[in-house]
Amino acid sequence: MKPGDVSDVIRTKQGFVILRVAEHQMAGVPPLSEIEPKVQDAIYMHKLQPALRAYLTHLREDAFIYYKPGYVDTGASPNQTGPVETTAKDAGAKQLKKKKKKLGII
Repeated sequence: MKPGDVSDVIRTKQGFVILRVAEHQMAGVPPLSEIEPKVQDAIYMHKLQPALRAYLTHLREDAFIYYKPGYVDTGASPNQTGPVETTAKDAGAKQLKKKKKKLGII
């Protein structure tokens, strides 16, 4: 049968079966030219995953991420920090002065 062909009704112990051919693969070992891109992709992804995980962990450690109670961060890093919230004003902080707007008539 060729790809896309549908078989006649086949009777089995479990009932009736109709088969359709989706694709056909040749038997035996495929030549290297056919599988070389797949092998290269597999090796690339195998090396990429640890490097990508390390990069994302580094980004998480530099970011301030806050999760609401009840949610769990499954990708959290042990070195991850969060923002420090304070309620009292720092005594050594400078007060910002507001600039006054001047209206001038020319």
